[in-house]
Amino acid sequence: MEQQFSGIIIAVNTKDTEDIESEVSELKVLAESIGIDILNTHIQNRQEVDTRYYVGSGFLEEVKAMYDTLDYVIVNDEIKASQNRNIESILDTSVLDRTQVILDIFSLRANTKAGQLQVELAQLEYLLPRLRGQGINLSRLGGGIGTRGPGETKLETDRRHINRRIKEIKKELKTIENTRQNYRDQRNRSNVTKFSLIGYTNAGKSAMFNALTEADTKEINQLFATLDPKTRKLGFQNGFNAILTDTVGFIQKLPTTLVESFKSTLEEARDSDFLIHVIDNNSKYIDAHFNTVIALLKELDMSHIPVIVLFNKSDLNPNLNYVTEEMYFIVNKFMPKHTLLNCLEDGIKMHYEAYNRNIEPSKINELYDLKQRTYVTKEAFDEELEVYKIEGYTKDISIVQEILKEKQ
Repeated sequence: MEQQFSGIIIAVNTKDTEDIESEVSELKVLAESIGIDILNTHIQNRQEVDTRYYVGSGFLEEVKAMYDTLDYVIVNDEIKASQNRNIESILDTSVLDRTQVILDIFSLRANTKAGQLQVELAQLEYLLPRLRGQGINLSRLGGGIGTRGPGETKLETDRRHINRRIKEIKKELKTIENTRQNYRDQRNRSNVTKFSLIGYTNAGKSAMFNALTEADTKEINQLFATLDPKTRKLGFQNGFNAILTDTVGFIQKLPTTLVESFKSTLEEARDSDFLIHVIDNNSKYIDAHFNTVIALLKELDMSHIPVIVLFNKSDLNPNLNYVTEEMYFIVNKFMPKHTLLNCLEDGIKMHYEAYNRNIEPSKINELYDLKQRTYVTKEAFDEELEVYKIEGYTKDISIVQEILKEKQ
């Protein structure tokens, strides 16, 4: 870790705030992950956010008297440039809002070209109305926190250049998205079943990805370890082949610029047949995390996709700590692969169409295809009829008809 800085969090608890403890606890972890040691949290109960100072100016004066020196003050919400300037004028230190902290983490985690472009776009769109002369004193951001990453060299340039760069990035991202869409179209034409891991950041999605696909995706106990979607083949014991995608983690108050910028990343999940919602079963904020994911799924038009809930980290907490109407299982990454695959099998049986067929021994190749492209649950040879009796599930009965060359 680079140089450690000191800081505090200020937050407003209004009538519309769902869980202020969960929010500030999460922000503390976010800040610490970029090198800011949070000394304390100061929460003001108000009817609504102060339009000038976010919290009351008197509250800021009280906070200021408690500290000799601070490197950063972190605000629990995204604030306007004028609010940033006003808070800074009283506390006389660098002010970061929640969005800047999240953008900073994303800039550190983005490894691929697409991820870096998405972060730069989000940074520029956030900073455009906040350039010098509009509120934030950029010269105060000397530590790099809140400004580092792809957008760092763009801060002191003029608006015309930034607007031009934003157009360039959107064009590059469109090209990348078209390439991804071509891959998705190919998979759709082959009717392959698609599962996508979704969930709150640091819930253990990458660990589940590795356990299910025997991949070696980075498993780190940190927020947003996965920013770019990864897709691998998912092979079941009965021969059925599907694919599994690991996606970026969700978070409370995800900045609007990031929701928009990362929609192309989440397109992989939107195109899925099943969403595997991974929950940290050991988190004390499990309710808030669950509700955040559900709300974002609705915002991203993904609520219609069948969900299988995996309450993860049961090795740390084996109890059921949240009640959901979705199909759910209590799991952990140390479970055998076939045990985890059985959870997905139950989802297939619930949501796919059941079928049964008799197949002659001469059509053994068709049987092989059927086992790869549909989920075969029973295969028995009837000696009296001299046929294989097959039972299974398929996302579309036309797949069975195509394989067996039946008239549709």
